[in-house]
Amino acid sequence: MESSNLSSEENEKLTTSSVTEKHDKRRRIGFFLIAIGAFLCVFGFLITMILISKGVNFNLALYGATGLGGVTLFGGLVAVMG
Repeated sequence: MESSNLSSEENEKLTTSSVTEKHDKRRRIGFFLIAIGAFLCVFGFLITMILISKGVNFNLALYGATGLGGVTLFGGLVAVMG
């Protein structure tokens, strides 16, 4: 009744292989997002410190760059662990 000539063991290996490849790809994307998020958090922090020392409005750097970095970092963690 099988339409293919693969044994159940070969079919299981192919299925496991494709699932593993999907997890590896998602993990690589997650680590990339974590790196981008960490960079944005550090960049936002440094810009905020510079703007505070100059007495300029720092809200955009504080909430924009750091917030975007935090969200990206969290998304990367979800991709790695999920």
